[in-house]
Amino acid sequence: MALTEQERAVLQAQLHEARQALHQMEIGRAEVSLSYNGESVTYAATNIGALRQYVRDLEAQLGLRKFARARSRGVIFG
Repeated sequence: MALTEQERAVLQAQLHEARQALHQMEIGRAEVSLSYNGESVTYAATNIGALRQYVRDLEAQLGLRKFARARSRGVIFG
């Protein structure tokens, strides 16, 4: 399903905000809050993985990533 220009603009704004929030957490901020779809979500350092997943999901919706979930890597011995 193709996105309209308005939907793409909203997703890009959300992605920008989510990436900024992720950056803030990566540099040591304890909590960040994001607002989207009329709701506010606060991410703490303990759930940074959920914020990373949100960024990946937005990237996938925008076609910037093939898969929304990161693929696991197999373990290679020897």
